[in-house]
Amino acid sequence: MKIAFRHLFLRPEQQEQLNALALSAGLTPLWYADDATPQACELQDCEVLIGNFPPELLTQLPALKWMQTAYAGVDKLCAAKWANEDALLTNCSGAFGVAIAEYMLTGLMMLFRLMPAYAANQRDKLWQRVGQCRSVWGSTITVVGMGDIGSRFAHIAKAMGATIRGVRRTAGDIPADFDEVYPSDQLAQAVTDVDAVVMALPGTPATRHMVNEEIIAHMDERTIIVNCGRGSTLDEAALAQALLERRIAGAVLDVAEAEPLPSLSPLWHMENVIITPHISGRNEDTVNGESIYRIITENLDRYGKGQPLTHVVDRRIGY
Repeated sequence: MKIAFRHLFLRPEQQEQLNALALSAGLTPLWYADDATPQACELQDCEVLIGNFPPELLTQLPALKWMQTAYAGVDKLCAAKWANEDALLTNCSGAFGVAIAEYMLTGLMMLFRLMPAYAANQRDKLWQRVGQCRSVWGSTITVVGMGDIGSRFAHIAKAMGATIRGVRRTAGDIPADFDEVYPSDQLAQAVTDVDAVVMALPGTPATRHMVNEEIIAHMDERTIIVNCGRGSTLDEAALAQALLERRIAGAVLDVAEAEPLPSLSPLWHMENVIITPHISGRNEDTVNGESIYRIITENLDRYGKGQPLTHVVDRRIGY
């Protein structure tokens, strides 16, 4: 039986380690170049997939027992049909918290400190002030999604003097770095009277347009929305309308409902919006890559020894 690897950013010694673990598990390693397109006929005797593989392959691989992704979001894989419905899916949740939390904070502070406007002035060689800056210190920030990414952001922002509200499916205990916790059915209350709403949600049917026109209406003219989870969790049309009408202060968007963000989207031209092409947690970033490698190595070692895997995804709920 085979094990196939694709789209992993590894050093030669790391690749050798994975090869050794695969062979010790009785699996023959098959490596794909990042730009290669795997074909189902090549993978009929493949027991394990590790890395980034097209979801449509899954319906054609009855021998597959386990797929390990190199990323955290697995909504497309969960929505796919699997030839072997008993196959395990594991992700790399927890590998991207540091990088994405730093991105969130960077984007938020750029808007707090009016940096896009000053960057425009620099291009036009204008030496002039553009308005009143704000600070993380003394602000109130709602974090929607209290997993690894949301919790890491809360830790940093709390240390900088912010009051942190958290939103998750059920309220429960209040963890460290959070001042309040709201259940998701009280999201409207959680986003009322806040300086920022930071979103770190997975893409699932339950989270689709979780922040919609009704929720945005509870925000005010100082609120900035930051989304680094999935584009489907934020109603872009409602967001654009609220921004055009200046009912909220701005947005930082690393994800979009359709990626790439369509060229006709009004969000491209708004001075109070920062847009990046889904880069807040890239696999090849050093800190992320090392975490991904550790997760994959541990799980492959466990698989070879017949031990339970970590980071197992419940495909019914999407994470």
